Amino acid sequence: METGANQFNNNSFFGLEDKLTRFLKPVKPDPVFLDTLKQKLAYTPTILVESSKKGLGLLILALGLFSGALTIWLIGRAKKLKKLTRRT
Repeated sequence: METGANQFNNNSFFGLEDKLTRFLKPVKPDPVFLDTLKQKLAYTPTILVESSKKGLGLLILALGLFSGALTIWLIGRAKKLKKLTRRT
């Protein structure tokens, strides 16, 4: 007579394995896809990390704003000096 564990294995989990084989159809993966996946997993690609140019852009923006504010201030200063020289 079979023991409980052997009997349990023979029943294939009470027919669960048979039911799953009937309901789920096996899938045949694309061999080309498998080959490319194997290549990607086996050989790591060379990764190039580009440096960010965000700091340079912010510096250019700050210089542009500063020079614009300086120009407006100088024009206003020149107009005030011109008015003062006309009064005397």
